[in-house]
Amino acid sequence: MVDYSFERAVTPEDLQPLLRQTGWAHDRDLDGIQRMLDATPVMLGAWADGRLVGYARAITDGVYRALIDDVVVDEARRKAGIGSEVMRRLVARLREMHIEEVFLRCGDTMEPFYARLGFSKSGGVLTMDLE
Repeated sequence: MVDYSFERAVTPEDLQPLLRQTGWAHDRDLDGIQRMLDATPVMLGAWADGRLVGYARAITDGVYRALIDDVVVDEARRKAGIGSEVMRRLVARLREMHIEEVFLRCGDTMEPFYARLGFSKSGGVLTMDLE
């Protein structure tokens, strides 16, 4: 069972093992991760067996725009729907906040994943209107 939570605290020690599995964030140190967590207004963790197995965050002005970043799922748990559920819940939270538009950046190989979730490519940036 996976528990999804906006409220449960994510520590750098929880998140760093997931980030080390990526090509884009594998070298982030604990201090930098802590500063990132402190400055992130919206984040969602997916927990299983007491361990963080999925994560995503949104940087937002709280009114008009949000950037979704650092979407990551533990390699051993990929293809199990965790990433889709994390994104579904994160977008729902941004919609509840009445954010007008959501942006994200990803590599070409991930575009089909985000397209299935309702994102579309626009000017080299994937976006989703929430209104």
